[in-house]
Amino acid sequence: MLRRQTAAPFRAESSADALVGVLGDSHLSVVAAGEYRDALAATILAFKNHGRTELCAPLGRCLARGLSHALADVMRSSAASVGSGGTAAELRNPPDRLWLVPIPSSGSGWRRRGYDPVAMILRSMVREGRLPPGVVIAPVLRIKAGLPWRRHHQKGLGRAARRSNVRNTMKISRWRARNFWLTAKPNGQPAVIVDDVLTTGSTLREAAKTLGQTGLEVRAAVVLAAARAPDRSSEMSAKKGLAKSFLTQKMNKPMR
Repeated sequence: MLRRQTAAPFRAESSADALVGVLGDSHLSVVAAGEYRDALAATILAFKNHGRTELCAPLGRCLARGLSHALADVMRSSAASVGSGGTAAELRNPPDRLWLVPIPSSGSGWRRRGYDPVAMILRSMVREGRLPPGVVIAPVLRIKAGLPWRRHHQKGLGRAARRSNVRNTMKISRWRARNFWLTAKPNGQPAVIVDDVLTTGSTLREAAKTLGQTGLEVRAAVVLAAARAPDRSSEMSAKKGLAKSFLTQKMNKPMR
């Protein structure tokens, strides 16, 4: 069931409010291995909230399919950019040298579970040899320590509350972290963010902002599941409505 549900990874940023501008432009491309429903949702919940750590390996295989799709998109866009002139950073950093930057677990989540779900899934991919060559896991993100009464779980919060809840909550680790050493400012180093579930996209957007301020170039993000699959019909109708409204305003100007 997991294989069937994650057989066709898809672009999911259009379903995340925090990743889409007012005119429908995307702030970050996100590939989801599957939709957050049925077997995939049940497996993620059992793995994260009920200690079913033996589900780490099958979830790692699902994420590997989504990662392959995301890296193919990154390589296509990089090749097109270099072919059209590109930038010096893109020419210095070929698209096959990428950092996978996992979203870290919060301190309360780690204490509650005893493990970091995303980090454990990535380690299972390494053990099974499912990490593409030239791709390095770079756990450079950290959650800032905050006062207990100011911490709120993302679940149940609205779009604005989620953005406010994660704003300025991440930082870059400047010391050794699981055999990875960030020795200098990584100017133009391409990176892909990894997370488990995409809802509003607030966490991914905050992570991309933090990494961008450090000097990394965030090319994309990949998640195990998207809470909402993109609705192509509603997206097209929204664009048509926007164009119709704009045309009506232009026609009404001479009349006024």
